[in-house]
Amino acid sequence: MGKTDGLFIRLRERGAGMESEFKMVSHLNDNYLHIKLIGKFNGVSARQLVHLLRRYVRKVSTVIIHTNSVIRDVQFAPDEFRDELLFLREQPIQFIFTGEHASLFN
Repeated sequence: MGKTDGLFIRLRERGAGMESEFKMVSHLNDNYLHIKLIGKFNGVSARQLVHLLRRYVRKVSTVIIHTNSVIRDVQFAPDEFRDELLFLREQPIQFIFTGEHASLFN
């Protein structure tokens, strides 16, 4: 039986008079880290995801990121996020992106 690490992160952003919300729900099971992304994905949420990944990069062998519940922010620049992931992709860890918005991360 694997260890469970229930992690729930909620970020609130204010801009242009509106509030948006992004959540990451993670589950640690043996050497697998599952992360479900929920809500508006933009530069702020991308940095939060990278920060979380850096915390676990040496603790797990595989990270599975579920993207079905992501809403892409039109101002989000995926190239910047991909640059942030370069360091992580050089580590001995497998990244698996699933769901409708997986192409944002590849």
